[in-house]
Amino acid sequence: MDMIKKNWILILAVLVLIISGILYIYLANREQAEIETGFVQGKVSYEEIDKYIDGIMLAKKDGNYLIIDINDKVIEKIDKDATDIEILYGGYYTYTLAEQVYLNRNGKNVKTFPTLFQEEYNLYKDENDENSLYITLNAKKLMKDVYYVTISNDNTVKTVIYNSKTGKKLYETDNYISLLETPDMKNYEYFVVGGKELVRLSDFKTIFKETDVSISGDNNQVNAEENIVTNSSKYIVISNVNSIDGTLRYGLIDYEGNIVIPISYEDINFKVDNNRYIAAKKDGRYGVINSLNEEILDFSYDAIEVYDNNLVLVKNRQLGVMNNDLELIYNYKTSVSDIEYNSRVCCGNNNAFETFNTDSGLIISTYPKNDEQNDGQTFKNTIVVNKKNEVKELKGKFLKYLVDEEEIIKNRYLLEEKIDDKSLALSIFDDKGNSLATYETIVSDTINSITYDLTNEKNILIEIFNSEYNSLYKALIEATTGKVLAENGDVKNYVKKQTLKDGYYFYGKDNILTIKDSNDNTVITLDGQDIIYLNGNYFAVKNQNGKYYICKVLLEEEQVK
Repeated sequence: MDMIKKNWILILAVLVLIISGILYIYLANREQAEIETGFVQGKVSYEEIDKYIDGIMLAKKDGNYLIIDINDKVIEKIDKDATDIEILYGGYYTYTLAEQVYLNRNGKNVKTFPTLFQEEYNLYKDENDENSLYITLNAKKLMKDVYYVTISNDNTVKTVIYNSKTGKKLYETDNYISLLETPDMKNYEYFVVGGKELVRLSDFKTIFKETDVSISGDNNQVNAEENIVTNSSKYIVISNVNSIDGTLRYGLIDYEGNIVIPISYEDINFKVDNNRYIAAKKDGRYGVINSLNEEILDFSYDAIEVYDNNLVLVKNRQLGVMNNDLELIYNYKTSVSDIEYNSRVCCGNNNAFETFNTDSGLIISTYPKNDEQNDGQTFKNTIVVNKKNEVKELKGKFLKYLVDEEEIIKNRYLLEEKIDDKSLALSIFDDKGNSLATYETIVSDTINSITYDLTNEKNILIEIFNSEYNSLYKALIEATTGKVLAENGDVKNYVKKQTLKDGYYFYGKDNILTIKDSNDNTVITLDGQDIIYLNGNYFAVKNQNGKYYICKVLLEEEQVK
């Protein structure tokens, strides 16, 4: 009898284990199913995920903070008493523990500081050593795994370019460097040392160096804070101070360091890959030359700006447009304001007009004369020139130009806003000057200012503020119809369009993200309570259990058949 009882107990225990296992598998599968299929979900759950930079992030699990990578690998478990945990670039991170600041990488200590001095660029300094250097570690990324770090104090400057994975030092100079972006703004091939020396990034070879010449950007001499952007695929602006009258003169070099145009002009500028025409300034007036320094248009203009299909000109404060055959297609019918041309670039925000080069053509807008209305974004008259050089005028309209600064959302809009105390009336035009829709609203207090943003190609986010800059009202509207899609609190459920990789992008609503390929075909939909984009095709997604999981979305060849 005792043997039978023992066998029943054993059988019952086995059944309990089997049922528990089935239940565990069922619940696990159910949890996995709470997010749509089409991705690989990590097996580790986290209470928090935050501060993703350059492959690593801060996560919280079982009350402890961890430094992890996108494959759930734990790089370091942070002491529970640590504070001020920060993720830096290049795999570095810091935290404060027992009045010490630890700078670590790959779970190993790089340096320990008695105190931390932190400013905009994460500068670290040993306050007990007056001769110590500031070290900035969120330095600019040049290419994959290659960064530059500038180390400086009041007396010393040193810049080092290094491989962030191996730690190998690739280049070092006792000066600041500035990156030279290629015309497509996507990568770097050159950098400038101290504003004078042009260095090729692939082999760190100096291709131009002249002690009394500065390599210049669009508007200012190159310095440590700003990049220089070449105006074409071929030339870089150089300058020096005229020994006779002390004024700046400008010329051009090519990417091999050859002088193309001698340093002889008061200004040189060209905006896009148009090597045919170069705008130059001589004796206070603008003209057009070519790369052989031959005069194409005489020096009799207030301003000239060159584009791939057109030249925009100002003569006697009247606006004109030429095609590339130098034929006038808009014959000086619009006046520009009397603001002085005090910038090297003709059409900067300090001047009387601005030109936007779009996929559809040119948008040329003049500023109002009234200084209070001249915010550099509101335009009194607008001329739209399409790729066929057909001209459309929007005269007498105070327009704002709405564009995605990150250039992810390609659609651009012109907005005519009319504010009357507590009401807003908005007219929406596309970048070809065609009227699309109108929108009107009334708010609870006097309107002081309004901001606009694009969430995708068709949706405009509007936020209205009062005199104390408190938000009165938010609305997401459809640009083509003026239809209200969401208001106030509901607006936060909309995720702005962002890029993934290889042309993929995502956007969303109510924590449901739609991922599409470069042909706008839907690849997958992610559904979760909270979704954080990390990098590449990795997301952190919160399930119904309130925990985060790192998910890799499967794209094309990675898709499960």
